[in-house]
Amino acid sequence: MRSEAASLGIVDARARPPIEAFLEDRTYTNPARTMANVRARGWTPTVTMEEPTLDAFFAEAEDAGICQVGIPARSPNKWWGGKGNDLVFEARDQRPGTVFVYAAVDPSLAGAADTIAGLNERGAKGIVFEPGICEVPTYLDDPMINPCYEACQAAGLPALIMGGGETGPDISFSDPRRIDTVAGRFPDLTIVNVHGGWPYVQEAVGVAFRRQNVWMLPDVYFPGLPGEQDYLLAMQTYLQDRFLFATGYPFCPISETLDRVLAAGVPDDILTKVLRDNAVSLFELEVA
Repeated sequence: MRSEAASLGIVDARARPPIEAFLEDRTYTNPARTMANVRARGWTPTVTMEEPTLDAFFAEAEDAGICQVGIPARSPNKWWGGKGNDLVFEARDQRPGTVFVYAAVDPSLAGAADTIAGLNERGAKGIVFEPGICEVPTYLDDPMINPCYEACQAAGLPALIMGGGETGPDISFSDPRRIDTVAGRFPDLTIVNVHGGWPYVQEAVGVAFRRQNVWMLPDVYFPGLPGEQDYLLAMQTYLQDRFLFATGYPFCPISETLDRVLAAGVPDDILTKVLRDNAVSLFELEVA
């Protein structure tokens, strides 16, 4: 089963293919752990996930109908690794028209906010903030980060804030009330809740109901986990213009993830928004 969006071309808004930027992260250096994580989510690892190559990833994505992939940089950190921005920009330059990138900023570093204008000029489609995995884990609503959020707001760049899942040393770092605080503090800043506030799904979609500047990108936590029906209901009502599809590869298989979304009974006009049009609009993509 394929929707109109699939025939037009799908945007995978967040994936980590096996490019040089990620190969030394624990995602790829500990494949047994990563595949155990995949199976724990109820998925069946594919050959390309267990033996990843870049050509195989893009072939699998193209076969599934994906025409563009958003790749998030990660600031160097002791928890997950991270190689910074240059290598993701390099990956974009090697596959123009297929890859777009989000640059990463470590808000704990002096002068972090001053780098955002330059990243915008390099063509970043958004700025990634992962304060819970900084050298000293920090809550995303810490006032220390305000200058960075202000700089994103001034540049017109979405802030992709890791707001769920393994976003810090304990579950308090996933509390969606912190997204609510930032959204209220910066009403003209577009905030993308990466990982969708999981496991606090109802609270997260409640924040997005209250704050029109909050978008939802649950990626690896949707579909297939508790909270799926809440995401689906929000997607089909008030979040239909602010919900982004992403595989979160390599933690979810591309085709199996997509097929489950397509089989969920979502009307085609909304699927087209979620799978394609919302990302095209938010990140100003050029999609044939």
